[in-house]
Amino acid sequence: MSQGRWVDGELVTSVYVVNQTTSSGGGGGGGVTAEEVTGIVSGYIENSIGTDIIPRTSGVHDLGSAALPFKDGYFTSGSVYLGGTHLFVDSQANLSINNEININQTLTTNNQVSGMIAAPTDIFRFIDNRTAATVSLSVRDGGLIVTDPFNESVSNVDLGGTTPDPGTVTNLFLNGAGKYTANAVGQPNNNGLVTLEYINTPGQFFVINDAGGPGFGYGDRQCFGLVRETIYDRTDLDGGPGVFDGGSSGGWSLSPFWYFTGGSVAPNMYPYIWTTYATVSQTPGGAGNAASGAFSGQANQKLWWDLCIKAGSGHGIRVGIANGTVTQQDGADYGNRLVCQLLVTADMVAHPDFTNMPSAVQSNGAGWYTCYATSSDFENMGQFPDGQDKGYRFRWSTFGNTALNQLPYMTGVSSNDQITAAAGQSHYVVYNINATDKAAANSVLAAGTIGPHNRLYASGDTIDVLQFNNPYDFPNTASGDVFALGYQSVSAVQASPLFVTYPVTTGEEIRAAGVAVAPLQTLHQEVCDQVRNAVTAYYLVRDFNAANTALVNTKLANASQASLGGQLINTYDAVTATVPDDSSPEGTGGEVLFPAALKTELLSILALYMATLPDN
Repeated sequence: MSQGRWVDGELVTSVYVVNQTTSSGGGGGGGVTAEEVTGIVSGYIENSIGTDIIPRTSGVHDLGSAALPFKDGYFTSGSVYLGGTHLFVDSQANLSINNEININQTLTTNNQVSGMIAAPTDIFRFIDNRTAATVSLSVRDGGLIVTDPFNESVSNVDLGGTTPDPGTVTNLFLNGAGKYTANAVGQPNNNGLVTLEYINTPGQFFVINDAGGPGFGYGDRQCFGLVRETIYDRTDLDGGPGVFDGGSSGGWSLSPFWYFTGGSVAPNMYPYIWTTYATVSQTPGGAGNAASGAFSGQANQKLWWDLCIKAGSGHGIRVGIANGTVTQQDGADYGNRLVCQLLVTADMVAHPDFTNMPSAVQSNGAGWYTCYATSSDFENMGQFPDGQDKGYRFRWSTFGNTALNQLPYMTGVSSNDQITAAAGQSHYVVYNINATDKAAANSVLAAGTIGPHNRLYASGDTIDVLQFNNPYDFPNTASGDVFALGYQSVSAVQASPLFVTYPVTTGEEIRAAGVAVAPLQTLHQEVCDQVRNAVTAYYLVRDFNAANTALVNTKLANASQASLGGQLINTYDAVTATVPDDSSPEGTGGEVLFPAALKTELLSILALYMATLPDN
């Protein structure tokens, strides 16, 4: 016979069996049939596998095992199916999954982010493993941005927490270390950068963990300062120059310039605050800024720099708005003045040379100490179009040949609306949007279709969460279908069941869905609490007697119960079902318990938040 067969564990191309014993006896020369020899693979699977290998039963047999796996597998341009998932290599040699996920380089997660990067899109969302918050990853003006809506939200991954306004990066370049660097310029008001982010409240600061670094050496001069919004946007220059108008002075609200003198003997060789280039009229109250506080002396500033090096601590500097004595370790009261402060770390306190620090520092230990301040408190400059108060942006400039070691991050900022307002970003929830208006958006953050149980819109109506770089008036969409969305609420709304399908079969799925939607429910609870408190205040004004108080409590019991549970829609339903008694007062003495005007106002407020923070 010509085809190969397996005999005693070995493949032979021809099989002859002699002296075969059968139940009937005999022997000599008998052939072995396919039924008699198990494991025969016909012709070595068509002469060394020339056909498909297909099991007899679907989904039953394995290829190898955990204990006895194959070593390697080699494939050409084919593909692999894992259940319903299709893995293959596309024409650009990218690993593709279901035609939409491409990976062409290693993705390192370091146990923080799990998953694969999908095909190009505006924004990616991840779950923070520690806080369970939904964190957004996006790109803005060339910077990689991580946005966490429940903390100090915006951080530029590569550049340290804030983002330079692209229109202000003047006479700078990125050096080989990726740091902003100035050429050999001789005028500090013709180079530098200003951040998109700003501060406007006492206790808020821009913080730099290390103002030193290899980009700041002998002979270099640089300033970590602040500029108020109305100087930056040139609407109120107070008779001084604008930012980067040229020359030495102007365009600052707080301007302590550091000078690295150089030399051979420490600490005299180290940097100190040399001068200011602020125009006096442009500082708060037109009163100027000067050295002040525990580290006001230049000799003490050099000693501080020296001790940072000896203790292995970064040269921590922050600029911001003082909050009385709270933001000063030694308790000095700086009111709400703009200040520059230096950080003394625990390692510095433990170092033997800590005795070189000023007496106020030695007495009070690790913390922030002022070295420079304005003479007057910060100023009120009005508001941005979205209602956020204007404030002060971080500004950095140099005399040249100096690199900014790192961009600052922000502390004390609890409102993400504040962080994004200066950039002009606006966010909206829009129903049945016109295609032209939708195309004008910078980004579509979420899109969905209204379900059958929505109280305000018909099933099948469209809903979108949109981001614009500036406020947008939606000229082609009905104004009643547009709802402004605060930035702190964006991520919670994106996680709404309107936009995300959550499986809720297993216990793990139920927990995951609850964690994901919890931020939205928290917002619903806050709305319910505010509405309930407002109603309570209304009845305080009404000053009912005990009998009427009991009657109105009974009348509004369902609505009150729903609001206590943070059930926004149920509260709306309960108020809808409550009948006003204007025409037939139900209170003792003819008192109207629940007027129609109150019901109308409550439904209006509840409907506004149901539309802005939707869940169905």
